[in-house]
Amino acid sequence: MTSPPGGETGKRRPIAVPVAALVIATGLGITAALGGFAEASEAPPQQLGPGSSLDQGEFTTKFTEARSLFQRDPFGGEGKRFLEIELEVTNKSDETTGVGAPGRGKTPGFMFAQSLLKMDPEIGGDLGPTVSVPDEGVPSRQLHPGMTSTVVVRYELPAGDRPPKQIKLDVGVFEEPETFNIDLGWVLVKDGDADDAPPKVAAQVTLPVNQGGTL
Repeated sequence: MTSPPGGETGKRRPIAVPVAALVIATGLGITAALGGFAEASEAPPQQLGPGSSLDQGEFTTKFTEARSLFQRDPFGGEGKRFLEIELEVTNKSDETTGVGAPGRGKTPGFMFAQSLLKMDPEIGGDLGPTVSVPDEGVPSRQLHPGMTSTVVVRYELPAGDRPPKQIKLDVGVFEEPETFNIDLGWVLVKDGDADDAPPKVAAQVTLPVNQGGTL
């Protein structure tokens, strides 16, 4: 008995699949599982707590503590309650700048404190916080180059409100944009390329509120 030409009966040649095709398919599958190319490269905000530091480009900021304070009324009234956030801020630039203020509603913030994008819970009332550098009893609002300063952000609580047990801050960072012959200085990093894109939340800082202090 003779065998058919070409070798053993029923034996088939294996189908070759290029290795590159397998690699590409696997990569596309992983990217799809992560939500696409754009989402896969986006890192979530850093989660920080008391004593943590954040490199903000123009500054390095240490989030020391949050505390509630009570100020008695010398005339026998209800007194006032405050929420304070204490920070240690190092100005890494070569110019003196100010502590500024956080944004409030449609009013944008400015200087260092504009990087404090949001606080949860929000403090009600018509007035925003005061931001200062207490220095041996003489408050200042300047941050000098190469120096670390204690910065206190103080909110007055509306009458009848109790201080929260903890707060969460959304915090942004600064960059110096590369432009042609235009010095824009330090600006907040945006969350996207659109002109009206909001500032990017680089970190979320959760601080317990130490209770019971007095002024």
